[in-house]
Amino acid sequence: MKSSNIRLYMGLLALPSILLQDSSVGIAIQAGYVIMLALTHGRRFRLLPNIILLVSVSSAHLLQPHGLHLFSIGNFPVTAGALLLGARKAFTLIALLYLSHYMVTGRPQFPGRLGKLVSLQFYYFERITTSWRSISPKRPFIPAIDRLLIALSAPATDSGSPITDDSPHTFGTRATGSALLVNAFHLIVLWALFVLGQSGILPTL
Repeated sequence: MKSSNIRLYMGLLALPSILLQDSSVGIAIQAGYVIMLALTHGRRFRLLPNIILLVSVSSAHLLQPHGLHLFSIGNFPVTAGALLLGARKAFTLIALLYLSHYMVTGRPQFPGRLGKLVSLQFYYFERITTSWRSISPKRPFIPAIDRLLIALSAPATDSGSPITDDSPHTFGTRATGSALLVNAFHLIVLWALFVLGQSGILPTL
């Protein structure tokens, strides 16, 4: 297994443990764990967008009230079940977002023409997400997008430049034993949280 792909494979194997999580506490811990993984590999955490996502998704689920009635805003009931369901889905989205960030930090590369195309998608996804931080000001939005595209069109000088047909067919080094063990540990933690949630040890709420 190539070292550049190991995080991608770990993320794919961990994906069901997040998508199938029924415990609100479990998914919150999983979200926190993958955020930590993304942060330790160069990604940034922004509190406000995540709070907006949490509040908006939770509020949307109030349109289908169920569970314990907490209070009413006029004739609109606010129920605990709807809030918890919305919060769980919001934490799922946050976990998936930061898991995807972690998966592409290794700049995964695949052999073959189709593999190169897939590698390019990951490469430019990473460049867009990292270059957007340096774009200032970000308003008005359209000129900011223009500046981002100009920055992306500049030739890449780092070792992570996209692979072309003229590039040597080298796709990273072999993954070291420590890298495999570390990612296996991350995988075990995420699946252990899923099992704890399914078994009822972690409260569903």
